[in-house]
Amino acid sequence: MRTDILDFHEFYQAPLGRLARDFISGRLVEIWGDGAGLAIAGFGYANPYLELFTSAAARFALAPGGQGVIRWPPGKANTASLVGEHEWPIPDASLDRVLIVHGLEEAPQPQRLMREVWRVLKDDGRVIIVAAHRRGLWSVIDTTPFAAGRPYHKRRLEVLLRDAVFRPTVWNAALFFPPFRSKLLLRAARAWERAGAALWPGLGGVLMLEAEKDMLAPVGLVRREGARALRPAIAAPQPTRRNAAPR
Repeated sequence: MRTDILDFHEFYQAPLGRLARDFISGRLVEIWGDGAGLAIAGFGYANPYLELFTSAAARFALAPGGQGVIRWPPGKANTASLVGEHEWPIPDASLDRVLIVHGLEEAPQPQRLMREVWRVLKDDGRVIIVAAHRRGLWSVIDTTPFAAGRPYHKRRLEVLLRDAVFRPTVWNAALFFPPFRSKLLLRAARAWERAGAALWPGLGGVLMLEAEKDMLAPVGLVRREGARALRPAIAAPQPTRRNAAPR
């Protein structure tokens, strides 16, 4: 069963969630910049992070049916939609980028999900997965949505992506500070983040992996899996508005 959309929304409105968003956002901007000219879709609950890509040609927020959906972006024409876990209403090879946040850990069939991502990406398309780290505190302390579902480690993500015909390109990690709501600890979060990235990079609360679509693998491999296919660096946190919605 998927985490309810309202739980995600409330978490990211709270101080702990805003800090988590800031640190993850800093690393996303490091990799994709402002998304200039790109068609980008987020799957799971990627809404707070899609807001980073202000120069994108198009942005879509795709939410799995069991989770629910919130209108997005605020004050503009809605581009958020409920979708099937592995049947997205998007044409083949039509997206430049896919961002998965809170989307993989509770997926009933992760392999099929990643094959659907492969299908909708263009030949040079890329995906970033942000997933709870099995060795991090955020996956074991049940105070945030990052503790829901199955956490991952680096090797498991690599195997999943290679099986889905992707080539991993960039690894990173974030959320080295503990997921506690104490005001004292929250004030020290940036110091924790800097120290963690430098001293224990394998213990971040989330893993972040970018991978590119591999066009050298035979398309038949994807078809056999049932997809409809046609053919740690320290980043400064990305500031956001308070009222905006390895191993």
